[in-house]
Amino acid sequence: MCARGFAIHSEHRLPIPIAQIREASNADTDALVALINRAFGAEAFCIIGDRTNVTDIQSRHSTGKFLVIDSDDRSSLIGSVYCSIVGQRGYLGLLAVHPDAQGRGLSSRLIGALEDRCRQAGCNFVDLTVVNVRHNLFPFYARFGYAAYDVLPFPMPEAARMPMHLVKLSKALHAPGALAAPLAH
Repeated sequence: MCARGFAIHSEHRLPIPIAQIREASNADTDALVALINRAFGAEAFCIIGDRTNVTDIQSRHSTGKFLVIDSDDRSSLIGSVYCSIVGQRGYLGLLAVHPDAQGRGLSSRLIGALEDRCRQAGCNFVDLTVVNVRHNLFPFYARFGYAAYDVLPFPMPEAARMPMHLVKLSKALHAPGALAAPLAH
């Protein structure tokens, strides 16, 4: 680790910030769109077009928060995840790491920060959805304790290059005996 708080990995071009997860602001909207669309380029085999746009990100700012990691020089974002909370359930969405920064634990750090935020808000579970044809995502999320529990229709069939649907995954944030009781209204 160097004196500025970054790990050095010579095999990759972008340095890894050690503790620089922050909450995004509206000023980060364009950078979020660019990062997410670049990271979700892996879906080009199954989905037509970009994964998100300015309107979508602005809308999500009103219903949740993005947690982000800046590049070393703060000129761009290299990681992000969307977090929303409804009642006692958190939602993890749009997890994105710049392709040049993948494989360095940034996803783990973002997921951990999101789960901590959800625990602090009194959530019992965190949910997410993935496209069923992204087979590599199931073992990836299983490593963090997420398991499939339901399916949904793909919300934009006109953008699908093939038949597909969404798979809902969930993770309990507490041991079964320690789950918080629903809030009384």
